Amino acid sequence: MQSMTSRAMENFMDQSTVKKLRLGTKKLKYPIQVQNIDGTNNKAGYITDFLNLIITQGTKKVPAKFYITNLGGDRAILGYPWLRDFNPNIDWPTRKLRGP
Repeated sequence: MQSMTSRAMENFMDQSTVKKLRLGTKKLKYPIQVQNIDGTNNKAGYITDFLNLIITQGTKKVPAKFYITNLGGDRAILGYPWLRDFNPNIDWPTRKLRGP
């Protein structure tokens, strides 16, 4: 089994959102142990499933992998892959994205 610390180094989607939207998932070859940002183990246990989606911002479209887990009150977390691919202009003091 692999180990991964979540610290938003990947994209994640909440398992209840996947179920609600009836999104198709795929099994990982090896389960991944994930920790929450605060260092505690995620109560969903190991991540066993993922899904691929197309993220669109303006005219740019990028395929993205989302790992399925329990995100509490969040529906999705766009992590480092999204930041790398879209390189957004972020106004950190106001916590808002700038641009189209």
